[in-house]
Amino acid sequence: MIARVDRVVLVLALISVALAIAYGAYLSPQWDPSRNDQIQYQALARGLVERGEYTRAQVSEPFIPEPLRFPGYPLLIAPLCFAGCSMWSITVLQALLLGALVLMVARFAEPLLGRRGARISAALVALHPAFAFFAAHALSDLAATVFGFAGVLATARLTARPMSGMAAGALAAATTLVRPFNVFMFPIAAFAARDRAGLRPILAALGVAAIVFLVAFSPYIAYMERSFGRPIAGSTGAQLWLGYFQGLSGNRLDAFEREQADAGRAALARFDAITDRVAQPQAFVALDDELRSRALSLIGHDPAGFLARGLVRSVELWAGDVPTRPEDAGPLIDGFWVELNLMLLGFGLVGAILLARRGGAMSAIPLAIIVATWVLSYPLWAEGRFSLPARPFVAIGVAALVEHLYRRRRV
Repeated sequence: MIARVDRVVLVLALISVALAIAYGAYLSPQWDPSRNDQIQYQALARGLVERGEYTRAQVSEPFIPEPLRFPGYPLLIAPLCFAGCSMWSITVLQALLLGALVLMVARFAEPLLGRRGARISAALVALHPAFAFFAAHALSDLAATVFGFAGVLATARLTARPMSGMAAGALAAATTLVRPFNVFMFPIAAFAARDRAGLRPILAALGVAAIVFLVAFSPYIAYMERSFGRPIAGSTGAQLWLGYFQGLSGNRLDAFEREQADAGRAALARFDAITDRVAQPQAFVALDDELRSRALSLIGHDPAGFLARGLVRSVELWAGDVPTRPEDAGPLIDGFWVELNLMLLGFGLVGAILLARRGGAMSAIPLAIIVATWVLSYPLWAEGRFSLPARPFVAIGVAALVEHLYRRRRV
């Protein structure tokens, strides 16, 4: 039986959809061209539709394997490319996904915080501009947030029925194929399910979830092995190398850092000079390996400085990516955005700690996901959109703090 949806939450979901559409109107007709990841995702989606292959190559070109982008998001938007990959169609699809996220956040929060807490959590997601802003982009972050949250819900509520693991495994695979960084969410949710129901009763469901995940993920592994001789690739080397220098001004580099920075930039320049599109993928994999090696050398050279600059990366992670066109941003808007998001993070952490102290597996999930996101992101180049999958749990933490203060005031 389908539970009735709180009318306030439903209105908030509709508002979030409207905000995403409004952002589309604001960003069109150029749709934020500074974020050229969008072009890459759309090219991959067109490759699936026009060639039946996972490639950025056009119909007239030979097959070109893809080393960087995972296939989940291009698969999501590929059906829209039968009608031309319109940015408006992508925005409408993601606006609807955002509305679904608002409903799911309320569903997660209500057993923990009651109806008022669920409404506050939903409102903080529906009205936070970052969600609507990235819903109006052809980027994977909003989809990863929605699939990740749905997967956490499904995994944390595993039952003794083995088939309850089907949805959990499918959503875990979908999330990982959209944004692999978010795979850590599912062990956290599985631990919560074990703590809630016991390991033995849900063992079969966990097994089904693992099988579904592996079956769904195995074509990508086969693709990478055939194309690059490795099960997985990506940009972790580049992200680690860039992360080392994030927050470090050029005039503060010592001799070794300057040498490594120059060598890294030279490697990037060599890659950019490659005009043969067939040769570029292999060159990118080699570039990422080189940058990873240089990053590890740099971290070993100055681990204390690298860890200290993690505070700069943390500010970027939780308070970066002002939701405006680049030309519309400015010191006042940037400063307000940073203060708002750091305040929400602080309140969310306090509330998540209070919630976790109540006991119970579900109560600990928001804190665990916020902290895990922070810790795993700490060494890497940071952008505000990378924290988007954790923000619904920050919202639940803020709502928990509001509920706690409200109840104390009434005592």
